[in-house]
Order: sequence, then C-alpha cells, then structure tokens
Amino acid sequence: MNHDTLSVSDSDVAYFTTFGFLHIPGILAASASAIAEAFEAVFAATTTVGRQGRAGVTRVAERSDTLRDLLLDDHRCPNVARRLLGAKASYVGGDGVRYDGATYWHRDGNHRELRLLKIVQYLEPLGPETGALRIIPGSHRRPAGWDGFAADLTDPAEQLGIAQTDVPAHIIECDPGDLIAFDPHSYHASFGGRDNRRQLTVTYAAEPGTALAQQELTNYLLADRSVL
Repeated sequence: MNHDTLSVSDSDVAYFTTFGFLHIPGILAASASAIAEAFEAVFAATTTVGRQGRAGVTRVAERSDTLRDLLLDDHRCPNVARRLLGAKASYVGGDGVRYDGATYWHRDGNHRELRLLKIVQYLEPLGPETGALRIIPGSHRRPAGWDGFAADLTDPAEQLGIAQTDVPAHIIECDPGDLIAFDPHSYHASFGGRDNRRQLTVTYAAEPGTALAQQELTNYLLADRSVL
C-alpha cells in the first residue's frame, strides 16, 4: 500500500505533554472503508469478550492483514508513539470495541510510573452529542493530586454538584480516518452516542526507566483482558 507521511512536531510533543492528548485529523482517511471492513470481518470471525455495553476483541490489529498493515507495520502509529513516548516505545496490544450508551468518567489504570499511549480511531463521525471522546486536559499528570482528583470524579453529582456531562473537558470531534493519541491515565468519557459505536485502539508503552515502571509494565502485560 501507498501510505501518507506523518510527522509529529516539537510543538505537538509539547501539547501532548501538557494536555495528555493529540488529535491527528484525516491521516487514515483514504483507508477508512478498508479499516471498517476489516473490523467487521474480525468481529464476525472472533468471539467477543467484555460486558454489557462494551463488547470487544483483544489484539484486534493482529487478527487482520489489513489492520496489521495499517496500524502496526505502517510507520504512522509507531512514529506517533516514538515521538510522544520516546524512541524505544513498544507496542503492547490493542482492542476493537463496540460501545452502547455512555462511558462515564474514568482512567485506564492507576500506574504510578508506567507511561502508556493509546492511539484510537472511531469508525463513525462523532461530535458532542453523538459520543465523541471527552478528555480533561492535564489529568494525566502524576502525582499532582492524582488520587484526590480520582475521588472527585467518582461521583461528580455528589462531590461537585454537577452532572457527568457538565464536567469541564475538551471534546474531540472526529471523523473516520482521524487518529487520537492520548495518555490513558487521563480522565476521559463519552456521552450521547448511539449503540454499536466502533472503536479501534493500539497501545504503546514507554521504555521503563525505574524498577517500579518495569514491574507495572510486567503486570500490565500479564493482566487478564477477558473482561476488557
């Protein structure tokens, strides 16, 4: 396949470091239909795991030649990961997921030193009222009151007197072919989306710099993904 070029600038890296996410519009737009077809083929051939409202297939990019080529073997996703996490960032998995309804405020794990990057694409156009990803900028930073912040977001109505949908956040409107790279320790959510929203992710880990980061990476790799 012929692939478009992608470079991540120093200002992009600074933006990600500050806010915890980076939106890259249209980089896979030419392949959006092929990606959607491959996604459906994988789901048709594979038993999903998960729970009500979130059915998924683990390591989805490894189950399709098309997805492997575009998401792993092509330079774009690995290049984003190496620029945002460091030259020795490594692929550690990813999922294909069908979502129903809202996903409330959460972060993916509470690692103290392990640095992760999730690169997401959605197979439908999404906006503020249709399930677009919402991220609280800067909420990935550690420690910086991390645990107190977690307590406040457990029940915004009780703790802050506001609805889940009124928590201040950046809403990332996107189209098929866009990539959203974000630190999964950022608080994120989605509201208003229709059922059967389709999401593809690939996840990268930074090279561990401490014994704790190495242990957290080992635990991450050994974790049971059967409940997604």
